[in-house]
Amino acid sequence: MDVEFDFIFQVVGWQNFWSITEQGSRALTMEFLCTLNITNPGVNLRFFGKEYSTPWKDFSRLLGFDAQCVVDVDSTIQDFYKTKFWREIFGKTDFFHPRTNDINNPTLHFMHKWLGMTLFPRNDTRTIRTDDLKLMYAMVKRKKVSPIKFMMNQWLKVFTLVGDVECPSLVTRIATNMGLMQRSFVSLITECPYIDFEYF
Repeated sequence: MDVEFDFIFQVVGWQNFWSITEQGSRALTMEFLCTLNITNPGVNLRFFGKEYSTPWKDFSRLLGFDAQCVVDVDSTIQDFYKTKFWREIFGKTDFFHPRTNDINNPTLHFMHKWLGMTLFPRNDTRTIRTDDLKLMYAMVKRKKVSPIKFMMNQWLKVFTLVGDVECPSLVTRIATNMGLMQRSFVSLITECPYIDFEYF
């Protein structure tokens, strides 16, 4: 299955994204999430007290998605019909509150778990959301899409959620790829993989 997963990530242009090895930084993540702002052409954010603005395509590449990945997922999968696709991977015509275990295909079953833990961390990763289905559909159709806009929606909701924030490693990756992580900032990096907002 490892070969199959590597192949899928390569086909969809995520081969440089999916293996997340960076350590997280609480301070960096807090600054990033507190200043994150979506604009029409892209994203505004702040690192180390300095404001930055980056187009969607560039922001997608900063996270490691292939330059060929289309940021507007919906425009790439215009033939996506949620009910039809769900019936194809579920194998039944009746469904109510679809869950990961309902997916028949073992590869898509794993992919959904991976999406729920990596791109869209939440308390119950078993729930299948529309964004999850769209990304799995793109994988099946071998479309190079970037989930960056879906991820941004998740990050903007962080302060309304209770529990862990599980994107510090990705924040570190963004700052590193922007050339901002120098030796003087090494003390910001910790081994903590998440931030727990319950204690603020």
